[in-house]
Amino acid sequence: MKIPGVEYRTLCKYCNLSNELLIAEEGGFRVYAYDEPFNNGHLVIVPKRHVPLTELSTSELYHALKLVRRAEAVLRRVYNPHGLNVGLVTYPHAAFHVVPRWNGDVSFIKVFFNAKPIPETPMEYARRIRNAWEQA
Repeated sequence: MKIPGVEYRTLCKYCNLSNELLIAEEGGFRVYAYDEPFNNGHLVIVPKRHVPLTELSTSELYHALKLVRRAEAVLRRVYNPHGLNVGLVTYPHAAFHVVPRWNGDVSFIKVFFNAKPIPETPMEYARRIRNAWEQA
């Protein structure tokens, strides 16, 4: 739903992520520490343009997947997770989520109370990952 007098982009979560969470900017994309993480190290890769998946070019999709691959390598080096999940939001602003996972990381607290204890804040893990990203 659009609110009269407000530009739609201003309501977009991905257009409004804090620069403090920014990890990198590359090839028309930004990589952020996600502000509502499922686990430490939860990253989101978004095009700078506010567009759905269907409006990304083939070369943009290729570049996004290269960033997902780099994010995986960095997260494996920094956190050594048992695995990673990659998810995709397609509309209204395409976003690739890369989430480190560990055996047993789902708890009743998340299921019943929509809360999850995470040892690091997104700003803390953004600093760790930013340093590792620059070295990757």
